[in-house]
Amino acid sequence: MTHSTLKPLSSLSPLRFNEAWINAVFSSAKGTVWVGFSGGVDSHVLLHALVSQVSSEQKQKMAAIHVHHGLSVNADDWLKHCELICEGLGVPCVTERVQLEVQASLEDSARKARYQAFQTVMGEQDIILLAHHAGDQVETVLFRLLRGTGGKGLAGIPPERGLGKEKSRLIRPFLTASKKHVEDYAQQHGLVWIHDESNIDERFTRNFLRQSVVPILQERFSNLEQSITSCAQRIAMDYAMLDQFAQQQLAVWCNEFGGLNLSYLSKKTTDERLFWWRYFLLGHAVSLTQSQLESVDMMFFSAEDKQPEFTFLHGRIMRHQNAVYLLPIDEEVKLARLVSDEILIRPFDCIGISGGDDFVLKARPLGESLIMPNGKTRKIKKWLNDQGIPSWWRDHLPYLYQGDILVAIGDLWRHPHYLDIHIKWEIRKKLPFPK
Repeated sequence: MTHSTLKPLSSLSPLRFNEAWINAVFSSAKGTVWVGFSGGVDSHVLLHALVSQVSSEQKQKMAAIHVHHGLSVNADDWLKHCELICEGLGVPCVTERVQLEVQASLEDSARKARYQAFQTVMGEQDIILLAHHAGDQVETVLFRLLRGTGGKGLAGIPPERGLGKEKSRLIRPFLTASKKHVEDYAQQHGLVWIHDESNIDERFTRNFLRQSVVPILQERFSNLEQSITSCAQRIAMDYAMLDQFAQQQLAVWCNEFGGLNLSYLSKKTTDERLFWWRYFLLGHAVSLTQSQLESVDMMFFSAEDKQPEFTFLHGRIMRHQNAVYLLPIDEEVKLARLVSDEILIRPFDCIGISGGDDFVLKARPLGESLIMPNGKTRKIKKWLNDQGIPSWWRDHLPYLYQGDILVAIGDLWRHPHYLDIHIKWEIRKKLPFPK
């Protein structure tokens, strides 16, 4: 049994941790168990409650992380406050200063910078605990609903998820606890916390919901927090099951290189295709907007002789032999002289040669004719088509020259006069090579 299958809080006391949950969290963390510590009441209560309930051995694995955004004139004072609190609790405090790249939303920029700071500090298989509570869940669900989110967005804040590429985890143990529980704990234990003046600025939508909307709703619906958090949990469970079933079906529809065979979608309605597009991409941790999914659908059900390419921030989608593939962003082709018995590492492959030092990688030739084993020649463009080389690989193949003579294309073709050289070519998995 792991921490993900245990309820973090005891049913006997709102902010009392289950001992089994604590043990599961600390035993599964390879390195540090972090607490995101802004210095506000929520994170202060989380840090204090955890320190007071862990064993001395577990406490040795704990540390707090404070993200210094520099947005407030009080930011340096908040940092000093956090350091003093951590010193008093006997917990190391690490500060990460961030610079915001403000575009559409200051809130979103600060949130992204905060999570990026967590990933910067955390090591492999570390765990970070954040103090989001039921009130935050209510605000998130309402906020997303008003923005026109899809059904999955109504699942709200997940209680646990992966963070970055280092197998680290993010856990929110207070997600079912109310704000009143948090504040009551703080007062009972005489805690002192900072007050971020931006939290009352109703120009920010979440603050407007917190200050002006939720209190009115709670007057009419006294169980508002419990109802919405329970609803979000049920939706999250439904979508987790739906995702599992969808990925099982996609595993059948995708080939060994991860390409989705479009023949399985061709006779489905547009709405059905959009559903499968969404889950195909989510299986690769890619989330696109509804309008982007619609553009993808139109693009890849166009005429088969076209080579469509849909690009987004972190990748691109392309088609090859009626299957679509999720690819990384393209990179510049690396061309260089090869040194005998040394491996040249390129963005999508590795190439090495034995038998001479006068070989060089050049750009993809145009109009070149290749000598086939039967002595006949074949234009390189037609040969690439014959071999079924994906369009995204054609510039990246290692075209090996000696002087002006093309002597090899990786290990796919060899000039008959150069059969004695040894070529080692390995394709890196991040760029699929279906053929």
